[in-house]
Amino acid sequence: MITAIDFGHSHVKIVQAEQDGDGINIINVGCKAVIDDLNKFNIDDISKSHWVATIQDLCKEMGIIPKKVKNLITSLSGHHISIKQLTTLEMEDEELVASLEFEAKKHIPLDGTEAILDYHILGQNKDELDKNNVLLIATTKNTVTAHDSIIKTAGFKSGVFDADAIALSNAYIQSKELPEEGVDVIISIGNKTTTLLCWGKNHRFFVRELDIAGHHFTLATMKSNNLNYEEAEALKIEKGIDAASPSSTTSPEEHDPLAIKVAENTVYADLAEELRKTLRYYMKTSNGAFFNKFYLCGGSGVTIGLKEFIADNLNIDLELFSPIDSLNNQLEIDNPSQFATVLGMAFRGMKN
Repeated sequence: MITAIDFGHSHVKIVQAEQDGDGINIINVGCKAVIDDLNKFNIDDISKSHWVATIQDLCKEMGIIPKKVKNLITSLSGHHISIKQLTTLEMEDEELVASLEFEAKKHIPLDGTEAILDYHILGQNKDELDKNNVLLIATTKNTVTAHDSIIKTAGFKSGVFDADAIALSNAYIQSKELPEEGVDVIISIGNKTTTLLCWGKNHRFFVRELDIAGHHFTLATMKSNNLNYEEAEALKIEKGIDAASPSSTTSPEEHDPLAIKVAENTVYADLAEELRKTLRYYMKTSNGAFFNKFYLCGGSGVTIGLKEFIADNLNIDLELFSPIDSLNNQLEIDNPSQFATVLGMAFRGMKN
């Protein structure tokens, strides 16, 4: 059995899964808020103690005894981890590692500790026969140590460390077909960041983290309606993207219609514009690439009206991604798209 833990900046999610013949069965799933009193919520103040307490409480609710868990997988996320597809000359492993260490330092924030990296050779470059495509995942020793400390303090033994974007890709390939031509796009909207992932069999694996997500939607709702954080979060859940308009709690006659238009579009328009710019960049830097399907997931991805807003602004067909559709699973999971990352971790654990 695999136990996967995703400790995000809104909720901790845990999934336990096991092999079921040729398929995978989810046998236990749970989700718990990191901060109970949302009026004390500050995304920049979430610390090790918050995650440890939430993991321990959720384990009790799910009947999990941490010290008895043998196969654990967790995930690193955010700007302290870099994932890049590179093209390198064919070389021996030692020489390749030295080359990748030099490359990694260009992409991760330096914190005074050594770079920690992993890589996967994707195969020969189709345009240059003496070169390979390599997927490089890099972070720092401090980042890994801090992550591992949360796991150990919560009562677990160290396990496999994944990366959020890699977990998303594993969730995707478990239920979807990687396109032979063009690329598919996954947009995962969490609480602190939005992850944009582009991938196709004959085009490069690309990830970008955007600093606009659910927390920023709530802040916009607070500002527009003069509410505290807890009230704004509740209004956002009830009314979705319309909650960022002052008209959501007062009558339209009290406001200038133009002011309402500007207010209700600000944070969501910013997100759509960042997505647009990133997709344009990918197209310009990926020879012959074109987009096939677009998928939306993440805890904030189900914000009412957001899927339609992004689809309309980018002029795309956007589908909500449910990573459990291909499983031999009888367990009921509410809003399975919010579990895409943690399910992807579990799927990866099955393959080890």
